[in-house]
Amino acid sequence: MPQSRPKPSEIAAEAKKTYIPYIERAMRQYPARSILYPDSSLMRVKGSTRPSQRLRVAVIDGDPVDVALDWYRHNTKDGLPSPPTSQIPVVNMANEKRAGGDWESGLMAPEECLARRSNLVHTLVTPWDYSNATPHYPMPQRGGIYSPHVVVYRDGPDHYELWRDFRPLPVISVAPVRRPKLDESGTQYSFVQEKGLMMEKMRTILRIAAYAGHKDICLGAFGVGPIFRNPVAEVARMWRILLFHEEEFKGVFSNVVFAIESNQPGNSKGGASDFEVFREEFSPSKIFPTTWR
Repeated sequence: MPQSRPKPSEIAAEAKKTYIPYIERAMRQYPARSILYPDSSLMRVKGSTRPSQRLRVAVIDGDPVDVALDWYRHNTKDGLPSPPTSQIPVVNMANEKRAGGDWESGLMAPEECLARRSNLVHTLVTPWDYSNATPHYPMPQRGGIYSPHVVVYRDGPDHYELWRDFRPLPVISVAPVRRPKLDESGTQYSFVQEKGLMMEKMRTILRIAAYAGHKDICLGAFGVGPIFRNPVAEVARMWRILLFHEEEFKGVFSNVVFAIESNQPGNSKGGASDFEVFREEFSPSKIFPTTWR
């Protein structure tokens, strides 16, 4: 008889009662703290951090958290010590009003699923500097939260199996535009203001990653899907513009991976999945177009 899927509410209750306190007590090398950047437009990327090599972008089928953790493990498989900035940050599509969103209910959105398998919520509500702390919520429109040490200790929502080795990773939490008004086709923003705000939120992600010293980053399909409903083709195109054409980010990153599960239904017209839309947008022919004379 197949094992029944655990209830999300029970997994959340177990996290609060057992695992979050255990991590706080036994894993002090990974303090559950976070830093709020209320307005990313005030952040500046240092020119000295810019590598000379060409940016590499890949679209991979997978869960962003698992991809980021496996990527870091592959980079450190020789067992040599590595600086914290070599860890691969992952992006959390955050609820703008409360840490973890509805993670204690049965909602199966990305932030809620990550919260149940880690101490994400504890880090989001705990400022790094107690003496000069402002509340992180509600999250500012053009701001984000950087959590350097979110400890993941179990699988995703299919089984939530507990791991033997708990594994830390940095998390950048930014709230996407929620359910913007779209045109009749459902593939483009109706209002330039909402599109502009969404692009500014994407800049916030990149600024926080660069400010923290990360040259590699693992992104998901930020802001698309049934919860936020931003148009996937537009979002993918904006990422390409930011990464390859916006002066602020030229040379800042070495590797960017979009980890998107291919078995998730897309919200674009024509039936293409989010994974397929991103793979097409970041095909070499679009990034490096050939001009025939």
